Amino acid sequence: MIVRLKVIANAKQNLICGFNGGYLKVKVSKPALDGKANEALIVLMSSFFEIRKSKIKILSGEKSHIKTLEIPINEKDFNFKIQKVISDANL
Repeated sequence: MIVRLKVIANAKQNLICGFNGGYLKVKVSKPALDGKANEALIVLMSSFFEIRKSKIKILSGEKSHIKTLEIPINEKDFNFKIQKVISDANL
């Protein structure tokens, strides 16, 4: 599945925030220097979706806060996990 992200680097914690303006908003605690934020993003997405890090690819935006990722997950499972994050955040 192709996913468009808006990544906020240097945040207090690693967090998937939900959708905002057509992008999945994600916060990572690492700075956007030397690819550290990208590495943190891959680790976060890998852990969240229970997918090996090597299977998640940054297709575009390696040096931008707007990124496109390829994640090997079907749309139904992706939406289920993201909806759970959004509903948990609204408690």
